[in-house]
Amino acid sequence: MKVADMVFRLYVETEKFESTIAFYETAQALPCELKFENTEKRIKGAKIGKVLILAGAKEDLATVNDISAIFYVDSLDAFIPWLKDNGAEILHDPVTIPFGRNMTVRNPDGLVVEYFEAKAN
Repeated sequence: MKVADMVFRLYVETEKFESTIAFYETAQALPCELKFENTEKRIKGAKIGKVLILAGAKEDLATVNDISAIFYVDSLDAFIPWLKDNGAEILHDPVTIPFGRNMTVRNPDGLVVEYFEAKAN
């Protein structure tokens, strides 16, 4: 059981999506490694280094903008009992998504995190 990586989540309105990508590409000297769109939630996303940019209308972002970070973990199932035993609150149980599985957790300090386990290759 370990957190292999962490990414900050950043929320912007749709019209600022491309300029925000360009800013973080330059600031980190890294290209955008992933772009995606969640048509159901009407949100676009892009990952540049340690930043995940999510863009949409304010009302669409309101459904996800309480999450501050993503913790990439080796096993969601291993984390669940440990999180509960250590005072964390599971806000959304694990679900399967296109890239793997995730769950939303409020850590004991109040930080809301998406715990994400990537799909095995």
